[in-house]
Amino acid sequence: MKNILFSLLLTFILSDSFSQAASYTDPAAAYMRVMFEKGSEGSYQQISNFKVIGTSFLYGEKLPGSIYTKSEKSEHTNLSYNTYNQQVDVYLNATNQIISKKTSEVDSFIIYNSNSDFYKEDLLFYTSKLVSPLAKDLFYQVLLIGPKYNLYKNFSANLDIVSTNYIQSELRQFNLEYNYYYLNNSTNEFKKIKLSRKKIIEDFSKTIDLSPSIDFDEINNNPEIALKKIFNILNNKQ
Repeated sequence: MKNILFSLLLTFILSDSFSQAASYTDPAAAYMRVMFEKGSEGSYQQISNFKVIGTSFLYGEKLPGSIYTKSEKSEHTNLSYNTYNQQVDVYLNATNQIISKKTSEVDSFIIYNSNSDFYKEDLLFYTSKLVSPLAKDLFYQVLLIGPKYNLYKNFSANLDIVSTNYIQSELRQFNLEYNYYYLNNSTNEFKKIKLSRKKIIEDFSKTIDLSPSIDFDEINNNPEIALKKIFNILNNKQ
């Protein structure tokens, strides 16, 4: 019964999130919204003085993946990426013991496609030291690596007041923020991308005229697909 209710809730949220261009919701944010709706039934976790509903784990806990550090690797294990404290929990196969790894302890990790309703391909993450000296100390999803430009995305959860709550002052919910960045491989410029057609065209106007290639609706409907298209154009420019 719970699985049926979860599926119905998922269908409603995804249709609500993706049917309207102006209200595009990132798949990871859509997942967190599903978990928030489930959490509002009464379950929460304690963080400092707050009771927090929802989840800070990207696409859930104990996902199939691999993790790599300078000294060791753990392949085809289970991982949980906590976007609130920027740690990766690694589940040891033999004992099911959890080891938490900070960004300073990790080079990269992969979350494998596991027939999720929210992501359809493997997700590769680098720590900032593999991205750029100018990058903040976070994990960055690798969206595209090219000869001229690399495209990245990061996730960061914070605690927000629950807008529907008027009684419990200590109640909070996880809110997921995400941003896109690019690295110019020739100049080492690392820059946050403003999701504006005008701004993107301006940023690369000295290199190429992107105006015929960027559709306003594309950026609004699915910015990730639009950015991959744009940076493939930039990487293939002669």
